[in-house]
Amino acid sequence: MRLLKTALVAGALAVLSVTTIAAYAQDTKIGFIVKQPEEPWFQDEWKFADQAAKEKGFTLVKIGAEDGEKLMSAIDNLGAQGAQGFIVCTPDVKLGPG
Repeated sequence: MRLLKTALVAGALAVLSVTTIAAYAQDTKIGFIVKQPEEPWFQDEWKFADQAAKEKGFTLVKIGAEDGEKLMSAIDNLGAQGAQGFIVCTPDVKLGPG
């Protein structure tokens, strides 16, 4: 479990470690990872996040991740897309802050 938490933090840092030059060269992209995308609660969160993205001028990338493995894959995916950050609802409370 400790290894998974370490990997999760490392993944988050990798996504956030975009260089200043790259950040100016591209649009702002923020990921939003939820554990149950089909649930109305998360649909509402995504809806309001879409609204904020339109108002503030950033791109929102929505990803569903039902378990820890899919969460890690989603973080890697966002890093590959050049996302400057992400919001996450962890699929397991043990993956969140201690």
